[in-house]
Amino acid sequence: MSEPPANPTRRWIAIVIAVAVVAWLSYGGVIHALASHYGASTNPGDWPRASKIEPANAENWYRLGRYRHLDFEHSDLPLAISNYRRAVQLDPHSAFYKLDLAGALEIAGNNAEAENYFRAAQKNYPISAEVSWRYGNFLLRQQRLPEAYAEIHRAVAVDSKLLPLAVSRAWHSDPDVRVLLDQVLPNTAEADWEALSYLVQAQDGTAALAIWDHLIGLKPSIDRKNLFALIDLLVSQDRFEQAGSVWRQATATDGTFPPASPDGSLVLDGGFERDPSNGGFGWRQEDVTGADFDFDTEEKHSGSRSARVIFDRSQNLSYANLSQWVLVAPGTRYRFHGFLRTDHISTDSGMRFEITDPRRPKVLDVLTPNETGTQPWTLTTRSAALCGWTTLLFFLPVRDDEGHTRRYLCAGHFCRSRAWRS
Repeated sequence: MSEPPANPTRRWIAIVIAVAVVAWLSYGGVIHALASHYGASTNPGDWPRASKIEPANAENWYRLGRYRHLDFEHSDLPLAISNYRRAVQLDPHSAFYKLDLAGALEIAGNNAEAENYFRAAQKNYPISAEVSWRYGNFLLRQQRLPEAYAEIHRAVAVDSKLLPLAVSRAWHSDPDVRVLLDQVLPNTAEADWEALSYLVQAQDGTAALAIWDHLIGLKPSIDRKNLFALIDLLVSQDRFEQAGSVWRQATATDGTFPPASPDGSLVLDGGFERDPSNGGFGWRQEDVTGADFDFDTEEKHSGSRSARVIFDRSQNLSYANLSQWVLVAPGTRYRFHGFLRTDHISTDSGMRFEITDPRRPKVLDVLTPNETGTQPWTLTTRSAALCGWTTLLFFLPVRDDEGHTRRYLCAGHFCRSRAWRS
């Protein structure tokens, strides 16, 4: 049985429709490509073309809004707000379009509507750190501090990179360490370290200590840079007991610090069994041109090694680059003893120790006798009596001249002997 012939009219209608669809799609593709080309241009003059070619594209209006909002040379705030509104109308689910519209409205003095858009942005993206951060800063500028702190807290809990700014802005709005700890910062060691760093730079020892007390309760990994900066600040403010307390707490938390001497010596790691901590109340060693510092496991007085400095004779060097702060009690006599070994010290100014008060060098500055030539391990001792409120000693070898080939140093100890009064 044969099929009836196809209706030619229907066939031509189908062909025409297909061609029209292809033409429409091709035209739409060309239009979109052209709009994308202008929209991606680095020339802001091309962006209005993109919005005219493709007026239903929210991104084109948003880009125009930012251009008029943020480019100082071409600023037009009313036009920026108009463009932002168009973008929000076309894409009501974009939190970031609403954030920038809110920011522009705040600049224009329309705080009530700005807050509406901040809240709308948060409703669109409730877990966004940026949304909470920008809304919190808006509230901060409105002096609505508890609400602002709550939003900033939400932001930094999500994105810890915001912590330094959060500490700074909260502290400037209300320099109360309890507000910082209880309302702004998350209960993490990272947040406390950031706050501590900021307060040390601000030279606020009292607030920094409050942060430290909270931080140490979290049993954190010790950030040595911030720890040493805190101790340096406390020492500079003559808060020696508190500096010592911070050091003891840190060393109890971090087992990599040298332990206290078992014989009761006040010098930490007097035998150089561990590398210098370069901060706090451990050894501090600084490299200097003309002298090579290292440890020697062959030539040692006791233990496993000694500290060694080799001079290259390139200059007349006064070496004072190995030191340690030692906490002492006022009104107490101390006896120092240490061992030196020298090798070809050829000048009058030889090896020795210096004991001084770095805060008040005129009150205390004691030198042990020179050791010159080539000498075996030699015991050197000195007594030092402290009075008043001098509670810190500085301990270092100093003032070596050119011609020294080698020297070995195994530091000795400060030991409390008997009370002394002036």
